[in-house]
Amino acid sequence: MSDPRMCVAIDVGTHGIGFAIAPVSPANDDPLARKIHHFNQWDSQPDPAAKNLSALLLDSDDQLIAWGYEARRLWLTQGRTLRQAGARYHHGFKMDLGASAHTTSMSVVASAALDDPATGDGELLDGPHRPPQAGRSHTDRRAADLLTILLRQVVDKALQQIKASGYDEDDIRWTITVPACWTDYQKAIVRDILKNAGLPAEDGRVLLSLEPEAAAHYARLTTAAPKGAKRNSGGALMQPGARFMVVDCGGGTVDITAYQNDDDGKMTEIGRSLGDRLGSDFLNRKLENDYLQECLGDADALAVIREQCPDALLNIIDQWERAKVGVTLDQEDSVELQIPAAIDRIMGPAVRKRLARRQNKVDDSIILTPVQLHALFDTVVPGTLDLIEAQLKEMDAARADGQGPDTILLVGGFGSSPYLQQAVKERFGDRATVLVPPNPDIAVLHGAVHFCYDPQTRARRSRFTYGVDFHTAFKEDVDPQAKRWVTPEGDVLCMDRFSIFVRAGESVSTNAEVVHEYIPLTNDVTYLSVPIYATRDPDPRYVSDAGCDRLAHIRVDLTPVMRFARQERGVRVYMKFGETEIKVRAELIQGGQPVAAQVRFHSNY
Repeated sequence: MSDPRMCVAIDVGTHGIGFAIAPVSPANDDPLARKIHHFNQWDSQPDPAAKNLSALLLDSDDQLIAWGYEARRLWLTQGRTLRQAGARYHHGFKMDLGASAHTTSMSVVASAALDDPATGDGELLDGPHRPPQAGRSHTDRRAADLLTILLRQVVDKALQQIKASGYDEDDIRWTITVPACWTDYQKAIVRDILKNAGLPAEDGRVLLSLEPEAAAHYARLTTAAPKGAKRNSGGALMQPGARFMVVDCGGGTVDITAYQNDDDGKMTEIGRSLGDRLGSDFLNRKLENDYLQECLGDADALAVIREQCPDALLNIIDQWERAKVGVTLDQEDSVELQIPAAIDRIMGPAVRKRLARRQNKVDDSIILTPVQLHALFDTVVPGTLDLIEAQLKEMDAARADGQGPDTILLVGGFGSSPYLQQAVKERFGDRATVLVPPNPDIAVLHGAVHFCYDPQTRARRSRFTYGVDFHTAFKEDVDPQAKRWVTPEGDVLCMDRFSIFVRAGESVSTNAEVVHEYIPLTNDVTYLSVPIYATRDPDPRYVSDAGCDRLAHIRVDLTPVMRFARQERGVRVYMKFGETEIKVRAELIQGGQPVAAQVRFHSNY
């Protein structure tokens, strides 16, 4: 595409979703003066907000009735009628995408565009190492369907606003945010979702931005400038040599990345991306699944409430959402959640009596004492502190002599929690400066616009060692005899060697491409099938080593070059690791003919 005239970012959160835009113009090229506009007039919203709810109300045929705050309003006010008609309310489903990654054994989702190499004569990988295919789980498919419907509503709303300003769809470059802890498999699903939601499929038209990295773009521009710095030189985190950690605390995940600015003030990733399912939404789940069940006396009563009046249960969770943002680490007051009439009727006299004994005669509210509030926050806060500790150790390992203290930035909706802020300062305040940028809830959204307009990341660290299976010279007393193979031409080769493109933990420039060349093993080979592997081991020797798993393969047709000698039928394989997604391409050395390559990742990656 030609240079974009409009940059648009969509922040897809577990709790909320929104979009922001920035026209591309000379006046907007300076990030310190860049004008970013976010939409904040959502239907049925209680107050102006940059993000709508990530909520859907679907009928019995999965057709959209309403979304966002309007979906919640209808569910709360017309829930009984809607339920009787088979309607369902969906919220928090983003975290179901790829959830099977924690339980599924390793396999590969093969591209349908590639022929089965097991039937050809150019396969470089022996059969025993070829893993079975696996499709997406039902949970993945359901979450993907819901996210597609949700994203389509936001894309349509964004296009309405942009077209009203005189721009066309072809003028737009899009950025979509994803958690840093998501695997390449989950990002691949996101790519399918984006296409199905109506976004362009052309390379470069839609970028994926890691949520904490987007937040870093925002935080660098909103922190105070160092004392004595020149006017308009940017905040302290834009200065060369600055070291900082971004802790993005959202509804579903806590994601952490760490950076050090190079001499030009560009960000270079240090440490490694860390993250886990520790978002504030898990406080809600803990409240509902454990504490409410305990108050009601058994799981059966909670199941009845979920079935007969889920709208009333949602009312309690909404009360908790509003209350939890004010809970502090040294909280001395209890929090009171009113019990809706529909739940009160289901409870009955016996449950009310038991509740009154527990709560000093109060039977029309759920009382959360300071001890219970601490227990709820302990669902996610200790794990978050442990992730920060691990990232600080990574940063310490990359520290050079004379470098100043590190900075910890808390961003995301849960980053504004005083409880979390106090807990982080209490544990790490003597080791790092803890900052919360203005409006931490929009840090990812606005930062994603900055990323879309002009990415400031110069290098990232690879999560895995990536490479391909190839045959090379056999080394006596090093390679096992079982891997020894003699070609028809008499060459003694070692099978299953791991040709490394990038090592786990290696810093890779965002612009760099790694290229290796390969030739067919025998004269009669009419295509090469190059298998792609990954492992956490930084220096694997064989693709059959423990922990090495096959991701996919690239099939390269050699028919156009069969007239050349075998040594001249080479193929170049390119891999690019510095971007948010891994990109692979291949070409014939003779004539430079490009070869289409598509990599499909299994859930563990």
